[in-house]
Amino acid sequence: MDLYTLIAIIVSILLIGFFAGIEIAFVSANKLSIELKKKQGLYSGRVISAFMEKPAKFIGTTLIGLNIFLVVYGLLVSNLFAPAWNWVAQRIPGSWHSSINVIKFVFETVLSSFLILIFGEFIPKAIFRAKNVTLLSILSPLIQLFYSLLNPIASFFVLVSQWILKYLFNIRMSETKEVFSRVDLENFIQQSKENEQSSEEFDTEMFENALSLPMVKVRSCLIPRKEVEAIEISSNMEAVRKKFIDTKLSKLVVYEDNIDNILGYIHQLDLFKSPVQIKDILLPIPAVPESMGVTDLINKFTKERKSIAWVVDEFGGTSGIVTMEDLLEEIFGEIHDEYDTEEFVEKQISEDEFIFSGRLEVDYLNEKYGFELKDDESETLSGYIIAHHETIPQQKERIIIDNYEFDILNVSDTRIESVKLKKL
Repeated sequence: MDLYTLIAIIVSILLIGFFAGIEIAFVSANKLSIELKKKQGLYSGRVISAFMEKPAKFIGTTLIGLNIFLVVYGLLVSNLFAPAWNWVAQRIPGSWHSSINVIKFVFETVLSSFLILIFGEFIPKAIFRAKNVTLLSILSPLIQLFYSLLNPIASFFVLVSQWILKYLFNIRMSETKEVFSRVDLENFIQQSKENEQSSEEFDTEMFENALSLPMVKVRSCLIPRKEVEAIEISSNMEAVRKKFIDTKLSKLVVYEDNIDNILGYIHQLDLFKSPVQIKDILLPIPAVPESMGVTDLINKFTKERKSIAWVVDEFGGTSGIVTMEDLLEEIFGEIHDEYDTEEFVEKQISEDEFIFSGRLEVDYLNEKYGFELKDDESETLSGYIIAHHETIPQQKERIIIDNYEFDILNVSDTRIESVKLKKL
Protein backbone atom coordinates (compact mmCIF):
# COMPACT_ATOMS: atom_id res chain seq x y z
CA MET A 1 0.00 0.00 0.00
CA ASP A 2 1.14 3.55 -0.78
CA LEU A 3 1.64 5.44 2.52
CA TYR A 4 0.99 8.83 0.92
CA THR A 5 -2.26 7.60 -0.60
CA LEU A 6 -3.34 6.24 2.79
CA ILE A 7 -2.60 9.59 4.44
CA ALA A 8 -4.52 11.38 1.68
CA ILE A 9 -7.51 9.08 2.27
CA ILE A 10 -7.48 9.86 6.01
CA VAL A 11 -7.30 13.59 5.27
CA SER A 12 -10.19 13.24 2.80
CA ILE A 13 -12.33 11.45 5.40
CA LEU A 14 -11.55 14.19 7.94
CA LEU A 15 -12.54 16.90 5.46
CA ILE A 16 -15.72 15.03 4.51
CA GLY A 17 -16.55 14.83 8.22
CA PHE A 18 -15.70 18.52 8.58
CA PHE A 19 -18.09 19.64 5.84
CA ALA A 20 -20.86 17.27 6.96
CA GLY A 21 -20.38 18.44 10.54
CA ILE A 22 -20.42 22.18 9.90
CA GLU A 23 -23.54 21.76 7.78
CA ILE A 24 -25.48 20.09 10.60
CA ALA A 25 -23.97 22.48 13.16
CA PHE A 26 -25.05 25.48 11.08
CA VAL A 27 -28.60 24.15 10.67
CA SER A 28 -29.02 23.22 14.34
CA ALA A 29 -27.12 26.15 15.91
CA ASN A 30 -29.07 28.51 18.13
CA LYS A 31 -29.33 31.79 16.22
CA LEU A 32 -29.68 33.79 19.41
CA SER A 33 -26.36 32.47 20.75
CA ILE A 34 -24.63 33.42 17.51
CA GLU A 35 -26.16 36.90 17.52
CA LEU A 36 -25.06 37.46 21.12
CA LYS A 37 -21.50 36.51 20.19
CA LYS A 38 -21.69 39.04 17.37
CA LYS A 39 -22.96 41.75 19.74
CA GLN A 40 -20.05 40.95 22.05
CA GLY A 41 -17.67 41.74 19.19
CA LEU A 42 -16.29 38.20 18.85
CA TYR A 43 -14.74 37.26 15.50
CA SER A 44 -16.57 33.94 15.41
CA GLY A 45 -19.89 35.67 16.03
CA ARG A 46 -19.34 38.10 13.15
CA VAL A 47 -18.32 35.31 10.75
CA ILE A 48 -21.13 32.87 11.53
CA SER A 49 -23.72 35.65 11.69
CA ALA A 50 -22.65 36.76 8.20
CA PHE A 51 -23.18 33.21 6.95
CA MET A 52 -26.66 33.20 8.49
CA GLU A 53 -27.52 36.25 6.42
CA LYS A 54 -27.21 34.03 3.32
CA PRO A 55 -27.86 30.46 4.46
CA ALA A 56 -28.39 29.06 0.94
CA LYS A 57 -24.88 30.03 -0.15
CA PHE A 58 -23.32 28.65 3.03
CA ILE A 59 -25.13 25.31 2.69
CA GLY A 60 -24.19 25.27 -0.99
CA THR A 61 -20.53 25.80 -0.08
CA THR A 62 -20.55 22.91 2.39
CA LEU A 63 -22.19 20.63 -0.19
CA ILE A 64 -19.62 21.58 -2.84
CA GLY A 65 -16.76 20.87 -0.42
CA LEU A 66 -18.37 17.61 0.69
CA ASN A 67 -18.86 16.33 -2.85
CA ILE A 68 -15.38 17.37 -4.02
CA PHE A 69 -13.71 15.39 -1.27
CA LEU A 70 -16.11 12.46 -1.73
CA VAL A 71 -14.90 12.20 -5.34
CA VAL A 72 -11.27 12.57 -4.25
CA TYR A 73 -11.81 9.92 -1.59
CA GLY A 74 -13.31 7.47 -4.09
CA LEU A 75 -10.40 7.92 -6.50
CA LEU A 76 -7.84 7.51 -3.72
CA VAL A 77 -9.46 4.32 -2.43
CA SER A 78 -9.44 2.90 -5.95
CA ASN A 79 -5.76 3.81 -6.40
CA LEU A 80 -4.87 2.40 -2.98
CA PHE A 81 -6.08 -1.09 -3.85
CA ALA A 82 -5.13 -1.01 -7.55
CA PRO A 83 -1.73 -2.77 -7.03
CA ALA A 84 -3.41 -5.53 -5.02
CA TRP A 85 -6.07 -6.14 -7.68
CA ASN A 86 -3.41 -6.13 -10.44
CA TRP A 87 -1.42 -8.71 -8.49
CA VAL A 88 -4.51 -10.93 -8.16
CA ALA A 89 -5.40 -10.49 -11.85
CA GLN A 90 -1.95 -11.69 -12.95
CA ARG A 91 -2.34 -14.95 -11.03
CA ILE A 92 -5.80 -16.10 -12.09
CA PRO A 93 -7.16 -17.32 -15.42
CA GLY A 94 -8.43 -14.68 -17.83
CA SER A 95 -11.97 -16.08 -17.65
CA TRP A 96 -12.14 -15.01 -14.00
CA HIS A 97 -11.29 -11.35 -14.64
CA SER A 98 -14.94 -10.30 -14.94
CA SER A 99 -15.68 -11.91 -11.57
CA ILE A 100 -12.70 -10.14 -10.03
CA ASN A 101 -14.03 -6.80 -11.30
CA VAL A 102 -17.36 -7.48 -9.61
CA ILE A 103 -15.64 -8.48 -6.36
CA LYS A 104 -13.45 -5.37 -6.61
CA PHE A 105 -16.48 -3.12 -7.09
CA VAL A 106 -18.41 -4.68 -4.19
CA PHE A 107 -15.41 -4.68 -1.84
CA GLU A 108 -14.41 -1.07 -2.50
CA THR A 109 -18.03 0.12 -2.32
CA VAL A 110 -18.71 -1.62 1.00
CA LEU A 111 -15.41 -0.54 2.57
CA SER A 112 -15.68 3.05 1.31
CA SER A 113 -19.30 3.37 2.41
CA PHE A 114 -18.53 1.93 5.85
CA LEU A 115 -15.66 4.35 6.47
CA ILE A 116 -17.63 7.35 5.17
CA LEU A 117 -20.81 6.55 7.08
CA ILE A 118 -18.99 6.01 10.38
CA PHE A 119 -16.14 8.53 10.26
CA GLY A 120 -17.49 10.99 7.70
CA GLU A 121 -21.18 11.16 8.63
CA PHE A 122 -22.48 9.62 11.87
CA ILE A 123 -19.67 10.51 14.28
CA PRO A 124 -18.94 14.05 12.95
CA LYS A 125 -22.63 14.96 12.76
CA ALA A 126 -23.27 13.70 16.28
CA ILE A 127 -20.33 15.70 17.65
CA PHE A 128 -21.11 18.87 15.69
CA ARG A 129 -24.81 18.72 16.59
CA ALA A 130 -24.04 18.33 20.30
CA LYS A 131 -21.49 21.18 20.34
CA ASN A 132 -22.76 23.23 17.39
CA VAL A 133 -22.09 26.79 18.56
CA THR A 134 -18.80 25.89 20.26
CA LEU A 135 -17.36 24.10 17.22
CA LEU A 136 -18.61 26.75 14.80
CA SER A 137 -16.83 29.36 16.93
CA ILE A 138 -13.57 27.39 17.18
CA LEU A 139 -13.49 26.47 13.49
CA SER A 140 -14.72 29.83 12.18
CA PRO A 141 -11.30 30.79 10.64
CA LEU A 142 -11.14 27.47 8.77
CA ILE A 143 -14.79 27.78 7.74
CA GLN A 144 -14.10 31.30 6.46
CA LEU A 145 -11.14 30.01 4.43
CA PHE A 146 -13.10 27.23 2.70
CA TYR A 147 -16.06 29.56 2.17
CA SER A 148 -13.82 32.07 0.37
CA LEU A 149 -12.38 29.32 -1.85
CA LEU A 150 -15.61 27.52 -2.69
CA ASN A 151 -18.14 30.36 -2.65
CA PRO A 152 -17.75 31.24 -6.38
CA ILE A 153 -18.57 27.64 -7.35
CA ALA A 154 -21.40 27.44 -4.80
CA SER A 155 -22.86 30.76 -6.02
CA PHE A 156 -23.06 29.39 -9.56
CA PHE A 157 -24.90 26.25 -8.48
CA VAL A 158 -27.21 28.25 -6.19
CA LEU A 159 -28.15 30.51 -9.12
CA VAL A 160 -28.80 27.48 -11.35
CA SER A 161 -30.92 25.88 -8.62
CA GLN A 162 -32.88 29.09 -8.08
CA TRP A 163 -33.55 29.36 -11.83
CA ILE A 164 -34.78 25.75 -12.03
CA LEU A 165 -36.99 26.15 -8.96
CA LYS A 166 -38.40 29.45 -10.19
CA TYR A 167 -39.16 28.62 -13.82
CA LEU A 168 -39.83 24.88 -13.67
CA PHE A 169 -41.47 24.46 -10.25
CA ASN A 170 -42.65 28.03 -9.53
CA ILE A 171 -40.80 28.05 -6.20
CA ARG A 172 -38.84 31.10 -5.08
CA MET A 173 -35.91 30.76 -2.68
CA SER A 174 -35.71 33.50 -0.06
CA GLU A 175 -32.39 34.76 1.24
CA THR A 176 -34.06 36.66 4.07
CA LYS A 177 -32.51 35.95 7.44
CA GLU A 178 -34.91 34.11 9.74
CA VAL A 179 -35.98 35.93 12.88
CA PHE A 180 -35.35 34.38 16.27
CA SER A 181 -38.10 31.96 17.21
CA ARG A 182 -39.49 30.87 20.55
CA VAL A 183 -37.59 27.60 20.10
CA ASP A 184 -34.30 29.53 19.70
CA LEU A 185 -34.88 31.31 23.00
CA GLU A 186 -35.92 28.10 24.78
CA ASN A 187 -32.81 26.30 23.50
CA PHE A 188 -30.61 29.21 24.53
CA ILE A 189 -32.09 29.18 28.04
CA GLN A 190 -31.56 25.43 28.33
CA GLN A 191 -27.95 25.74 27.16
CA SER A 192 -27.35 28.56 29.64
CA LYS A 193 -28.72 26.44 32.50
CA GLU A 194 -26.55 23.49 31.47
CA ASN A 195 -23.50 25.76 31.34
CA GLU A 196 -24.38 27.02 34.84
CA GLN A 197 -24.01 30.68 33.96
CA SER A 198 -24.34 33.00 36.92
CA SER A 199 -27.64 34.70 37.58
CA GLU A 200 -25.88 38.06 37.35
CA GLU A 201 -25.01 37.37 33.74
CA PHE A 202 -28.24 35.73 32.67
CA ASP A 203 -31.42 35.17 34.65
CA THR A 204 -32.82 32.03 33.03
CA GLU A 205 -35.77 31.85 35.42
CA MET A 206 -37.03 35.25 34.30
CA PHE A 207 -36.90 34.22 30.63
CA GLU A 208 -38.64 30.93 31.40
CA ASN A 209 -41.38 32.82 33.21
CA ALA A 210 -41.78 35.15 30.24
CA LEU A 211 -42.05 32.23 27.81
CA SER A 212 -44.67 30.46 29.92
CA LEU A 213 -46.67 33.66 30.55
CA PRO A 214 -49.17 33.10 27.68
CA MET A 215 -50.28 29.89 29.41
CA VAL A 216 -50.90 31.54 32.81
CA LYS A 217 -54.46 32.48 33.74
CA VAL A 218 -55.54 35.41 35.89
CA ARG A 219 -56.93 33.05 38.54
CA SER A 220 -53.38 31.97 39.42
CA CYS A 221 -52.09 35.44 40.32
CA LEU A 222 -55.06 37.35 41.75
CA ILE A 223 -55.55 38.61 45.30
CA PRO A 224 -58.27 36.31 46.75
CA ARG A 225 -61.58 37.94 47.71
CA LYS A 226 -60.95 37.20 51.40
CA GLU A 227 -57.80 39.33 51.25
CA VAL A 228 -59.15 42.21 49.18
CA GLU A 229 -58.90 45.52 51.04
CA ALA A 230 -62.14 47.31 50.20
CA ILE A 231 -64.38 50.04 51.59
CA GLU A 232 -68.14 50.56 51.44
CA ILE A 233 -69.39 53.37 49.19
CA SER A 234 -71.27 55.04 52.05
CA SER A 235 -68.18 55.34 54.28
CA ASN A 236 -67.12 58.87 55.21
CA MET A 237 -63.83 60.38 54.09
CA GLU A 238 -62.25 60.04 57.51
CA ALA A 239 -62.80 56.28 57.32
CA VAL A 240 -61.24 56.31 53.87
CA ARG A 241 -58.14 58.15 55.11
CA LYS A 242 -57.80 55.75 58.02
CA LYS A 243 -58.13 52.77 55.68
CA PHE A 244 -55.36 54.09 53.44
CA ILE A 245 -53.11 54.65 56.46
CA ASP A 246 -53.79 51.23 57.97
CA THR A 247 -53.36 49.25 54.75
CA LYS A 248 -50.56 51.41 53.27
CA LEU A 249 -52.09 50.78 49.84
CA SER A 250 -52.31 53.30 47.02
CA LYS A 251 -55.69 52.02 45.78
CA LEU A 252 -58.82 50.79 47.54
CA VAL A 253 -61.68 48.86 46.00
CA VAL A 254 -65.13 50.35 46.60
CA TYR A 255 -68.24 48.18 46.93
CA GLU A 256 -71.91 48.56 47.77
CA ASP A 257 -73.57 46.21 50.28
CA ASN A 258 -71.12 43.34 49.71
CA ILE A 259 -67.84 42.53 47.99
CA ASP A 260 -69.66 40.90 45.06
CA ASN A 261 -71.00 44.31 44.05
CA ILE A 262 -67.85 46.29 43.28
CA LEU A 263 -68.44 49.81 41.96
CA GLY A 264 -64.88 50.91 41.25
CA TYR A 265 -61.77 52.00 43.10
CA ILE A 266 -60.24 55.13 44.60
CA HIS A 267 -56.64 56.36 44.56
CA GLN A 268 -54.99 57.89 47.58
CA LEU A 269 -53.64 60.85 45.56
CA ASP A 270 -57.22 61.93 44.86
CA LEU A 271 -57.61 62.69 48.57
CA PHE A 272 -55.70 65.92 47.88
CA LYS A 273 -58.73 67.06 45.88
CA SER A 274 -60.60 67.35 49.21
CA PRO A 275 -63.56 65.20 48.16
CA VAL A 276 -66.74 65.32 50.22
CA GLN A 277 -67.72 61.72 49.53
CA ILE A 278 -66.25 58.64 47.88
CA LYS A 279 -68.36 59.12 44.74
CA ASP A 280 -66.44 62.33 44.00
CA ILE A 281 -63.21 60.41 43.37
CA LEU A 282 -64.58 57.01 42.34
CA LEU A 283 -62.83 55.54 39.29
CA PRO A 284 -64.22 52.77 37.07
CA ILE A 285 -62.66 49.34 37.39
CA PRO A 286 -62.70 46.84 34.52
CA ALA A 287 -64.17 43.40 35.21
CA VAL A 288 -62.35 40.39 33.77
CA PRO A 289 -63.02 36.64 33.98
CA GLU A 290 -60.66 34.54 36.06
CA SER A 291 -60.04 32.37 32.99
CA MET A 292 -58.53 35.31 31.09
CA GLY A 293 -54.89 34.97 30.06
CA VAL A 294 -52.29 37.10 31.82
CA THR A 295 -50.87 38.41 28.53
CA ASP A 296 -54.36 39.44 27.40
CA LEU A 297 -54.89 41.35 30.64
CA ILE A 298 -51.52 43.09 30.35
CA ASN A 299 -52.52 44.21 26.85
CA LYS A 300 -55.87 45.38 28.20
CA PHE A 301 -54.20 47.35 31.00
CA THR A 302 -51.83 48.97 28.51
CA LYS A 303 -54.59 49.83 26.05
CA GLU A 304 -56.98 51.24 28.67
CA ARG A 305 -54.22 52.74 30.86
CA LYS A 306 -55.40 50.83 33.90
CA SER A 307 -53.45 48.96 36.55
CA ILE A 308 -56.19 47.18 38.51
CA ALA A 309 -59.06 44.87 37.56
CA TRP A 310 -61.97 43.16 39.26
CA VAL A 311 -61.83 39.39 38.69
CA VAL A 312 -65.18 37.62 38.53
CA ASP A 313 -65.98 33.92 38.55
CA GLU A 314 -68.34 32.02 36.24
CA PHE A 315 -71.34 33.00 38.37
CA GLY A 316 -70.54 36.72 38.36
CA GLY A 317 -69.26 36.76 41.92
CA THR A 318 -65.97 38.29 43.01
CA SER A 319 -62.97 35.95 42.78
CA GLY A 320 -60.56 38.69 43.74
CA ILE A 321 -58.58 41.66 42.51
CA VAL A 322 -55.56 41.69 40.23
CA THR A 323 -53.09 44.52 39.64
CA MET A 324 -50.34 45.11 37.12
CA GLU A 325 -47.83 44.38 39.88
CA ASP A 326 -49.35 40.93 40.37
CA LEU A 327 -48.98 40.22 36.66
CA LEU A 328 -45.38 41.42 36.50
CA GLU A 329 -44.51 39.23 39.48
CA GLU A 330 -45.29 36.24 37.25
CA ILE A 331 -42.19 37.22 35.25
CA PHE A 332 -39.85 38.91 37.71
CA GLY A 333 -40.84 37.09 40.89
CA GLU A 334 -41.96 38.72 44.11
CA ILE A 335 -41.79 42.52 43.94
CA HIS A 336 -41.35 44.14 47.33
CA ASP A 337 -41.75 47.80 48.16
CA GLU A 338 -41.22 49.75 51.37
CA TYR A 339 -44.71 48.86 52.58
CA ASP A 340 -44.49 45.11 52.05
CA THR A 341 -44.22 43.74 55.55
CA GLU A 342 -45.87 40.33 55.20
CA GLU A 343 -43.34 37.54 55.58
CA PHE A 344 -44.26 33.91 55.16
CA VAL A 345 -42.98 31.44 57.73
CA GLU A 346 -40.57 28.98 56.15
CA LYS A 347 -38.36 27.08 58.59
CA GLN A 348 -36.74 23.64 58.65
CA ILE A 349 -36.47 22.35 62.22
CA SER A 350 -35.07 18.89 61.46
CA GLU A 351 -34.32 16.66 58.51
CA ASP A 352 -37.97 15.68 58.09
CA GLU A 353 -39.84 18.45 59.93
CA PHE A 354 -40.75 21.93 58.70
CA ILE A 355 -42.88 24.89 59.73
CA PHE A 356 -44.58 26.70 56.87
CA SER A 357 -47.03 29.51 56.34
CA GLY A 358 -50.29 28.31 54.83
CA ARG A 359 -49.92 30.96 52.12
CA LEU A 360 -46.82 29.35 50.60
CA GLU A 361 -47.45 27.88 47.17
CA VAL A 362 -47.48 24.11 46.75
CA ASP A 363 -45.37 24.24 43.57
CA TYR A 364 -42.74 26.33 45.35
CA LEU A 365 -42.50 23.85 48.24
CA ASN A 366 -42.30 20.88 45.89
CA GLU A 367 -39.51 22.48 43.89
CA LYS A 368 -37.45 23.75 46.83
CA TYR A 369 -37.82 20.87 49.28
CA GLY A 370 -38.48 17.97 46.94
CA PHE A 371 -41.96 17.28 48.30
CA GLU A 372 -44.56 15.41 46.30
CA LEU A 373 -47.69 17.32 47.28
CA LYS A 374 -49.94 16.47 44.35
CA ASP A 375 -52.99 18.63 43.78
CA ASP A 376 -53.99 20.29 40.52
CA GLU A 377 -56.64 22.56 42.06
CA SER A 378 -54.96 24.07 45.13
CA GLU A 379 -52.21 26.65 44.80
CA THR A 380 -51.33 27.22 48.46
CA LEU A 381 -50.46 24.82 51.25
CA SER A 382 -53.55 25.96 53.14
CA GLY A 383 -55.77 25.20 50.15
CA TYR A 384 -54.06 21.83 49.67
CA ILE A 385 -54.79 20.71 53.24
CA ILE A 386 -58.36 22.05 53.23
CA ALA A 387 -59.09 20.38 49.87
CA HIS A 388 -58.01 16.98 51.19
CA HIS A 389 -59.54 17.45 54.65
CA GLU A 390 -62.75 18.81 53.05
CA THR A 391 -63.13 21.41 55.80
CA ILE A 392 -61.07 24.01 57.64
CA PRO A 393 -59.28 22.06 60.40
CA GLN A 394 -59.11 23.06 64.05
CA GLN A 395 -56.00 24.41 65.72
CA LYS A 396 -53.68 21.62 66.97
CA GLU A 397 -55.49 19.12 64.75
CA ARG A 398 -53.27 16.49 63.13
CA ILE A 399 -53.91 15.49 59.52
CA ILE A 400 -52.15 12.82 57.44
CA ILE A 401 -52.17 13.16 53.65
CA ASP A 402 -50.27 10.51 51.69
CA ASN A 403 -46.76 10.40 53.18
CA TYR A 404 -47.01 13.71 55.06
CA GLU A 405 -48.27 14.62 58.51
CA PHE A 406 -49.62 18.13 59.11
CA ASP A 407 -49.97 19.68 62.57
CA ILE A 408 -52.16 22.79 62.38
CA LEU A 409 -50.43 25.51 64.42
CA ASN A 410 -52.59 28.55 63.65
CA VAL A 411 -55.88 28.83 61.83
CA SER A 412 -58.35 31.62 61.07
CA ASP A 413 -61.99 31.48 60.04
CA THR A 414 -61.11 31.15 56.37
CA ARG A 415 -57.65 29.58 56.09
CA ILE A 416 -54.71 27.87 57.76
CA GLU A 417 -52.14 30.44 58.86
CA SER A 418 -49.24 28.14 59.77
CA VAL A 419 -48.62 24.41 59.82
CA LYS A 420 -45.95 21.95 60.88
CA LEU A 421 -45.14 19.42 58.15
CA LYS A 422 -43.46 16.09 58.81
CA LYS A 423 -42.36 13.58 56.20
CA LEU A 424 -43.38 10.07 57.22
